[in-house]
Amino acid sequence: MRSEHTARDQNSGAALRSQVALLEEQSLSLFQQGRTAEAVPLQERAVELVHAVIDAQAGATLDDLVMLGSLQYGLGSSLRAANRPDDALAALDAAEKAYGDVLDTGRRDMAQRITDVRVRRARTFQELGRVTDSILEMDGVVRAAVLAGPDGNAFEFELGLSRLLYTNALVLGQYGDPDLILSSADTVVRLITSNGLKINTLDGDSAYYIDVLRSAATIAMREHAGQGRAEIAAQAGQIAVDTWVEVDRSEFPTLIREAIKSPAMYRISIVRAAAYHGKLTEALGQPELSQLYRDFARSVDADVASRAEQNWLGIGLGRMTMGTALHQARKLLGVGQVPDEVLLLGGPDNARSRFTTNQRCPRSQWATSAKELARIVAALERHPQLVAALGLEAHLLYASSLAVAEDVRAWHVANSGHWNYLLRGLVKAFEQAGDQLMCQELERWMDVTCEVVDPFHGPHGH
Repeated sequence: MRSEHTARDQNSGAALRSQVALLEEQSLSLFQQGRTAEAVPLQERAVELVHAVIDAQAGATLDDLVMLGSLQYGLGSSLRAANRPDDALAALDAAEKAYGDVLDTGRRDMAQRITDVRVRRARTFQELGRVTDSILEMDGVVRAAVLAGPDGNAFEFELGLSRLLYTNALVLGQYGDPDLILSSADTVVRLITSNGLKINTLDGDSAYYIDVLRSAATIAMREHAGQGRAEIAAQAGQIAVDTWVEVDRSEFPTLIREAIKSPAMYRISIVRAAAYHGKLTEALGQPELSQLYRDFARSVDADVASRAEQNWLGIGLGRMTMGTALHQARKLLGVGQVPDEVLLLGGPDNARSRFTTNQRCPRSQWATSAKELARIVAALERHPQLVAALGLEAHLLYASSLAVAEDVRAWHVANSGHWNYLLRGLVKAFEQAGDQLMCQELERWMDVTCEVVDPFHGPHGH
């Protein structure tokens, strides 16, 4: 009787797995057709069936967990595309849990899958306006990748790092230190161009990496121009447009038709590169070339082109880097208030070796460095640009330090008062800039600083 029961369970499990495979195939087809909303219920049903298989056999096999992680990861992508970011985060958390359980058994290949989940989570945080969470999620991923280094295959490592740094540049784009954005984007350009011959041989993936190159070069073009480096911006712009346009511009009508037919991701990056290049060449005194590129961008996608032109910074009009802010703070406050060790947090001149805030100092010094920056920010109330540039970096260091604290209560007692005061100053600075979304983000973190527990009493005052 037991063997018959076991056989029935096995047959039932096999049937459920077949249904999961069919649902996964159908949902992928719908997703590729852009019918994401229709794909979501199929993916949710597939997840339910995998859980049913696991329950029926009183435990999950490794294959079940890998399948569950893959389904939840795909569901997270679909939910994000369907404008359900909170549900997407829940699915991504479930995917990381499943992959993590497999990793714990020694399956090292799960590490890359977990990295992919974390990258997608960072982008989802960004779409929710959770700036701090988004930046710090990518911070951790990038630092881990750099620390791990290549595992026998330098080419695969450099491709993986280029993907991570491109996403890091995107996540940092609106509020991050421009030096960190440029370090990330410039490194992506260098890694992909240096591996160009190998990348061209990748079946099915070469177009993706060309798009990453174009997108990173486009970011570099905008940010270098914003920092006043017009010549370097022009070089980056040329790399961006050379990914899709021949030297003979007479082919533009054909290129326009091809760009319109290309996948949305590629089309958007082509249009943004052309629009930025048009704005840059206009500023460099090349009106005919500028008009050619701007007309091209508008012909392919007028809405994307218009937004890109609005987002163009202009030469020398970009946000202040942390390094520049620290040097200006030293001029205002003196060497005693901004000593050399603090100045070094901004990075050595012309260095591009840091990609994230938490690479500025060792982990053990995150809270101490944040406190030093907060002390400087407190003396710069009349200089909101400096407050924003330095204060946000201090905030990120505080949040990072809290995330790794072994004794959270003791950490709060030691740091939350300074952090809260810093955040109040930051809110004022962003209010003056009219950035209400960032004010809401910072106020959410002010609530975190109020989670101080009296070390001499229990949570209910006893």
